[in-house]
Amino acid sequence: MNPADIEWDYLRRHTLRPALSAVTAVALLVAAIWLHGKQLRDYSQYMANHDAVHEDYDSLVRQRRLVENYHRRYQRFRDIGFIGRESRLDWIETLRTTTESLGLPRVGYAIEPQQQAVPPVVSAVADELIDIRVSRMQLDLGLVHEFDLLRFFDALQANAPGLIKVDQCDLTWLAESDVAQSGEANLSATCAVQVLSVITSDVSSEAI
Repeated sequence: MNPADIEWDYLRRHTLRPALSAVTAVALLVAAIWLHGKQLRDYSQYMANHDAVHEDYDSLVRQRRLVENYHRRYQRFRDIGFIGRESRLDWIETLRTTTESLGLPRVGYAIEPQQQAVPPVVSAVADELIDIRVSRMQLDLGLVHEFDLLRFFDALQANAPGLIKVDQCDLTWLAESDVAQSGEANLSATCAVQVLSVITSDVSSEAI
């Protein structure tokens, strides 16, 4: 075919619109592919941020539960006097009232000056925030029955401030016969006791 025989005006009129449509379609396809890729990248970033926020939220919930649990434990220790300043007056009063309530024939005591205790476990985090104190006490008790000793320490731990650690108790039978005499000291108990307390950063370190 001779190129001169081709009707270029006719050809342009009938191919220009399809060509423009094809170019437009390709351009739209490229734009759609690019936009789809961008949306996928944005979605991936959103999911990554969502997972990070979810992990932070879970970590925050765990930390809050830990804080609540430790706060309850801390408050319980404060209520029993383990956290706070040692009160010798409260101790003496508790010894007196416990002796009277249990009907013990005799209770004598000797308390050494309070000293700093060496903890069994060292914490690099809390060492600067807490100070463990100990007062060593010698108790001389007159008992009617052996069970009076257990009742005495149970009542003492329940009412006296601080945490009690009994190191040693020596029992001596005083009665002339094997029959216990009611109201009289049939046994003598000599006990070495430690009274532990903790001074935290929110408690004054001055002892009473």
